[in-house]
This record gives sequence, C-alpha cells and structure tokens, in this order.
Amino acid sequence: MKNNFKIISLIVLMIFISIFNISSKSKKKPPKYLYKIASEAPDGSIWVTSIKQISRELYKKTKGELGIRVYPGSIMGDQSTVIKKIMIGQLSGCTFSSGGLALIYKDSAVMGFPMVFRNYEEYDYTKGKMSAFFEKEFEKKGYILLGWTEVGLIYLYSKKKVNTIETFRDSKPFLYEGDTISLALFKESGTTPIPLQMSDIMTGLQTGLIDTIFSSPYALIVTQWFTKVKYMADIPITLMIGAIMVDKKLFYSMPREYQKEMKKTFHTTFNNLNERIRKDNDNALVSLKKNGLIILPVNQSSKQVFYDVCNRVADKLTEKDYSKKLLERIRGHVEEFREKK
Repeated sequence: MKNNFKIISLIVLMIFISIFNISSKSKKKPPKYLYKIASEAPDGSIWVTSIKQISRELYKKTKGELGIRVYPGSIMGDQSTVIKKIMIGQLSGCTFSSGGLALIYKDSAVMGFPMVFRNYEEYDYTKGKMSAFFEKEFEKKGYILLGWTEVGLIYLYSKKKVNTIETFRDSKPFLYEGDTISLALFKESGTTPIPLQMSDIMTGLQTGLIDTIFSSPYALIVTQWFTKVKYMADIPITLMIGAIMVDKKLFYSMPREYQKEMKKTFHTTFNNLNERIRKDNDNALVSLKKNGLIILPVNQSSKQVFYDVCNRVADKLTEKDYSKKLLERIRGHVEEFREKK
C-alpha cells in the first residue's frame, strides 16, 4: 500500500513539474526595448491597428527584443499630459496631432496654417523638402519622428449655404477651445465662432447653436455629423496632419540595426496608411453625395478672397507667435512646385 502511495505521489509530482515547465516555456519573454505609445485614436481604428501590426513585425524581426504597447482612445490623457508622462518615463511615445506637435516644437504649427497647401501634391512636395529639417528640430526636443500621419483635407460643411466670405460671416461655426490659429482666421474674416469641445459638436448642430463645421469627409461619417449638415464648400481649408514620435533616449539605447529597422517599418507602414486614408476620404465623399450632400462651387474670385484672408492671418501669426522665416521657406517650396506644374 505504501509503495502504491509513493508511486502515485511520484507520478503527481512529475505531472506538476511537467505542467510548470510547459507553462514557463509558453510565457513570452518581455521585450528588452518596450515602447509604450499613447494615442487619441480609438482602439480598432486604422492608426492603432497599424501600430499593432508594426509591433508584431518588429518583435519578430528582432527575435522578441523590440515591442510596442499601445494605449488608445486618450486613456493616458490629453497630449499635454502625455508629454509630461514621456518626460518622466511613464510613456515613451505618442501619435501626435498638429496641436500636440506644436506643444513640443511650436513652429511646426506653420505646416497646418489654413490654405498653405491647396492639395495633397503641394503638401507631398513640401514635406519631402522639409522632413529632414523637422526631424532635426524634434530631435533637439528629445523625440525621434518615425512617421507623418494624416486625417485628410479639411472642408467646410454647413446646414445652410456657405461658400463665400459674406455667407461665412453670417454662419455660426464652432471653434475648438484653445485653437488660436482658427480663432485668428475667424477674426480676420469677421466671423464669430462658438467655442466647443469635440464631444459637444453634435449637440450644437442639433440645437442650432452652430450651423457650420470643419472636417474631412471620412471623419464626417465616423462622427455622424453628416446627418446634421446639407452642404460642403468645394475648397479645402487646410490639411490636418500629425506624426508619431518616440523618446530619443530609449531609441538610441537600442542597437543601430534595430533603430534602422524601426524607422524603416514605420516609414513604409505610415506612407501606405496615408495613401489609404486619402482613398477612404475620396470614397467617403462619394457616399456623402449619394446620401444627399450638396457640393457648393466656389468661384475663382471667392477663392482668391479666402486665399488673401488666410495669407494675412499667416503673416500676422508669424509677426510674434511663429517663425516668419519658416513660413517663407514653406511658401517658397509651394511656389516652386506650382511653377513646375
């Protein structure tokens, strides 16, 4: 009987050891270089999905030494809070909007001035000329720029016809709280905006507090704002851009081959992503028109009025708040491109 008990005990012990070994082996070794990246984009969005895809690729290519953990949907706070968390090492990167980028390097906001770019081609040409400059400026601030992101060309949508400076003055547009650049545009055009949080825009449209909004076609559908507007003025106001950046100290602590692989993978993935976003915006506009959205033409004289207003705003903003030299440099590249066409 005693012998039977010993045999059973031995078998149980061997099974326990076997299970323990299997479970230990099945646990993934945590990456030596783990990037904790915050994002305002919701989980499941193409931006967050792309970063998770990059993480899997880099983990595989570095044999588990490099990984990325994403914190989507602003769960780490707004971008000013995220920057503080990066400074103390709680986070190591973020998908920044243009406003977030300006919190790090203020003059980067010039790339998002109204009507600096009238189409994607002008932006692509200028970005190609200026990317190295911005990478150096952000690195001085402690960040590595891994890739540019886009929301798309931003248009004016309204409940009533707004396609001239006169009708714009009579409209009730919203203003994101703290958006000093748009505020300057409204002042220059003689328009009085209504300050709102993004979460209050739908209610503002429903109640009539506002009747004019700014959005990309795709975002208009995602937010459901399209259900409350009827018209779109056929002139892009600006191109909403951003970037994904990581902490310089962590990046340079990696072997050089990992640095190159990380830059290459982000660059390729986000270039493809931006192309997809542009197509999504084109497809969204087709859907919006099928759903009854009316595209209002903007004649050349009205366009010129808008261009003149935006140029004056840019000049005033760079008198004391932003770099005049950088604005002229960007304008020079845009003109250079237009002359080549």
